Amino acid sequence: NSSGSYMELHKAYVTVDLIKAATYKAGGCYLFSNLRGCDGGRVFFNGCSCISLNGNVLARTDQFSLVDVEVVAATVDLDQVSSYRNSKRSRCYLSSLNTEPYRRVYIDMTLSNNTAGPLTAPIVWQYHTPEEEICFGPACWLWDYLRRSGQGGFFLPLSGGVDSCSSACIVYSMCNMVVDSCQHSEEVLACIRKIVSDPNYTPADPKELCGRLFFTCYMATENSSTDTKARAKQLSHQIGSYHSEINISGAVSAMLNIFALITGMRPRFSVHGGSPRECLAMQNVQARVRMVMAYLFAQLMLWAKGRPGGLLVLGSANVDESLRGYLTKYDCSSADVNPIGGISKTDLKLFLKFAKDRFDLPVLGDILDAPATAELMPLADGELVQTDEADMGMTYAELSTMGRARKIDRAGPYSMFVSLSSAWRDVHPQQVAEKVKHFYRCYALNRHKMTVLTPSVHAEGYSPDDNRFDLRPFLYNISFRWQFNAIDNYLQKMTTANGYSASSSTMTPSPPKPAAKPRQNKSMKGDKGGVVV
Repeated sequence: NSSGSYMELHKAYVTVDLIKAATYKAGGCYLFSNLRGCDGGRVFFNGCSCISLNGNVLARTDQFSLVDVEVVAATVDLDQVSSYRNSKRSRCYLSSLNTEPYRRVYIDMTLSNNTAGPLTAPIVWQYHTPEEEICFGPACWLWDYLRRSGQGGFFLPLSGGVDSCSSACIVYSMCNMVVDSCQHSEEVLACIRKIVSDPNYTPADPKELCGRLFFTCYMATENSSTDTKARAKQLSHQIGSYHSEINISGAVSAMLNIFALITGMRPRFSVHGGSPRECLAMQNVQARVRMVMAYLFAQLMLWAKGRPGGLLVLGSANVDESLRGYLTKYDCSSADVNPIGGISKTDLKLFLKFAKDRFDLPVLGDILDAPATAELMPLADGELVQTDEADMGMTYAELSTMGRARKIDRAGPYSMFVSLSSAWRDVHPQQVAEKVKHFYRCYALNRHKMTVLTPSVHAEGYSPDDNRFDLRPFLYNISFRWQFNAIDNYLQKMTTANGYSASSSTMTPSPPKPAAKPRQNKSMKGDKGGVVV
């Protein structure tokens, strides 16, 4: 059976169970041949070709590999299929009925000779953990995209946070796989020599290869902290990337000066007395300058080093933030490809814990312990006053739960509230209602951003990639009047039936949020409609 089964987190067992179940139920020898590689699309076909006999797997290929073609063989006795089928009582009963037996035709030939060797014994299928799937699947996808694109490597704006560091670690995983594959694959060796423009090059060290392929840059502003700068530099040193540090405050100031020259007005941050509209624009201009600088460096870094070609710009926006819209349109989330665009923040943290030990990257421990922050607001005495969770008005765990309910379970506001009221028993229903309403307002306001999402590897069904995996409209009325009224009515019935007050004081409070003030994403006409960029 030839197949085109592609990688999804937690999916490998599905294909294997189907193959084993088919031969277990009816008996027989099953030859499963699956595609491998990305073929220029968003999915990675992950191999796992195998041979199954009577419900047991005898041989299999690797799930993740840079080698295009892999062949496995097994020696089987086809008489075992007949014996297995005859052992099934249902088949014995059918064969005892008044039916003529199949005629046997004996011919002077065999499918093998007597020196074929012993029969192949069954194996136990070893499944990868989700962290390993994140480590190897997107890495294989990046390799396929890189060699097909004809470019000379990758460029990544490295902020020192979980998301950009996850993209960096996936590239480093790819470099490790390339070094291992070059030991036995002439095809991979020829590809890497073409990419680095050196016909005699043979990679022996992943860090050295990373220095040739991977360029990282910390783009600081006056709002950046020394901690994130240090973490980005330490990670780049540990993986071996070609790292640079620049300050883009001058470019940001130049753009604001142009606006002030035309209008005679200069926007301010909210901590300096500015309105929410001014504060949001001040943050977005920093993020968008980073995107412009990233493409400038990607086009010219190899030219500056005397090498042909350019670099692919990598994005680092996770699936949770994309679905909620917690990103700036045309900022560093805009790139050529995004290796983590289909992966949740929760899974990325688990991956970094795995990568810390597998690749000996101790700085990842500090990155995981640090609060997630965009660093677009002024610092207070050198300390952060902005965190992602405070900006979003919800924790990443809550966002992941609501995002999956919206995308995978296709829940609207009312059905999500009913579901989460049961799932979050330690949170007062009034708080659940407020969180659901806040999520859907943000979802509707920012849905238009999904039309320009950077192509990302498809890692699971939880993906808002517009017009590909999520065909919902991209312009919503954010009031959700009918749905929110239904939530309020249901909440009133719950309050009456259970005998507790409408306030949250009678229930265990939800986990405390960071002290930073949430960024206000409001339209200029209240809750009637609008978008946030």
